[in-house]
Amino acid sequence: MSWKTDLHLADLDDGTPLECTCRRCGHVHYEDSSELVRRDGFEQLYLDETEARLRCSVPLCKGMVRIALVHDDTEGFVGGLA
Repeated sequence: MSWKTDLHLADLDDGTPLECTCRRCGHVHYEDSSELVRRDGFEQLYLDETEARLRCSVPLCKGMVRIALVHDDTEGFVGGLA
């Protein structure tokens, strides 16, 4: 089991970006979780099922993608003891 099989697409906060990397051509694009939930048939999908349905956004490629959650709240390491 992985995090993709444990989380529903609807469990994500509204506006959570999903990074989609094409397994064929390597193109990266971003999908908004709230936009995906509104698509027909995506409401109750787990993230692994969502990944299986999404395709590359390059018109002639349409390869399968690998999804990852984007975390923008990372901070640099602060050395020393508080």
